[in-house]
Amino acid sequence: MCGRYVQSKAAGQLSLDLRAGFGDGLQETISWNIAPTAAVPILVDRPDGDRAHRELHTARWGLLPIWAKDKAQSARAFNARSETVADKPTFRSAVRSKRCAVPADAYYEWHASGGSKQPYAVRRADGASHLFAGLYEWWRPQDAEAHDPWVLSCTILTGPSPDHGHDGVLGELAWLHDRMPLPLSEETLEEWLAPGKLTKPDAEHLVNRVRSEALHVASGWEVYPVSRAVGNVRNDNAELLQPVSA
Repeated sequence: MCGRYVQSKAAGQLSLDLRAGFGDGLQETISWNIAPTAAVPILVDRPDGDRAHRELHTARWGLLPIWAKDKAQSARAFNARSETVADKPTFRSAVRSKRCAVPADAYYEWHASGGSKQPYAVRRADGASHLFAGLYEWWRPQDAEAHDPWVLSCTILTGPSPDHGHDGVLGELAWLHDRMPLPLSEETLEEWLAPGKLTKPDAEHLVNRVRSEALHVASGWEVYPVSRAVGNVRNDNAELLQPVSA
């Protein structure tokens, strides 16, 4: 699963890389150790007449469905299992009409061995940003006053890691964890972000397509061990992403 990740590009550079405009209230979210409930950038397509306008927004990492009683719900919904996302009450509305992409330089995963856990970084070998399939929602407490702000929140979809027996990076991913965040191919990105409400069967078909393409996209990744300092969210610097001896 994706429980920590890296986003080290300034909003302006990210906007240029992704050819996206600035959404309302966009914040700088530079960090080498982002944990659930923190602020993260998300990429969305908003309808603008006959076309869609692509924007970057800032969201709370951990989905808050409209019926959530309080923000604590988001700590339990930072990942969404793609196999059940169209059925789970927390996610089933968003997957039909509120899909986004979550850009990230890398994500961290821990592998247990010999009684200890070693963190690893997973990133694209070409240095470009991942674009993970995500969902978003707008939320406000049920007893909110008219002036209370809405909270934009998001989650990242996960799927099964490669089966054991693969060579190269896919073999490393299989060894590292049995789940992985789902990356979007360039082709599927357009369909995933397209505004409008899908039927449940169409939403399930789109999710299945993303999951079926994930291993092809992941074949361009690299995996390497990093410092155990990643385990403390208060540690936040570029050295966390540097390789170390396992």
